[in-house]
Amino acid sequence: MLVAPIISGANYVQENKQPKANDNLLTKDTFLKLMLAQLTHQDPLNPQDSSTFLNQLAQLTQLEQMINLNAGLDNLLRTQSYTQAVTLVGRQVKIMPPEQEEVEGVVEKVVFQNNQIGVVVAGKVYSLSEVMEVK
Repeated sequence: MLVAPIISGANYVQENKQPKANDNLLTKDTFLKLMLAQLTHQDPLNPQDSSTFLNQLAQLTQLEQMINLNAGLDNLLRTQSYTQAVTLVGRQVKIMPPEQEEVEGVVEKVVFQNNQIGVVVAGKVYSLSEVMEVK
């Protein structure tokens, strides 16, 4: 007796979700959905090998650890940028804004808005990335 496959796990997930701008990113939720769809739609007469299932669980664990490591590195870089910006207060800097003349002056304060770091020189806010020289 021939039994046609119902639907593959990848096709099941692809057909049952709305496309998003970041669909190419593999998240742990996507991974879990794929694994669940695979287990739900496997052939009961020929179940998946347990070693394959354990390998997939190990991959999930590795993926989750990499995501956590990436989040930790992002926090470290953000903190480093904040510290760098704060050390500029009271220092003489040269700023090269895009399509404008260079500006020199003393950093009056640092502002943090919308995950962006800005330095205030002569009453104007400039991006930290525009600072070209510190004296």
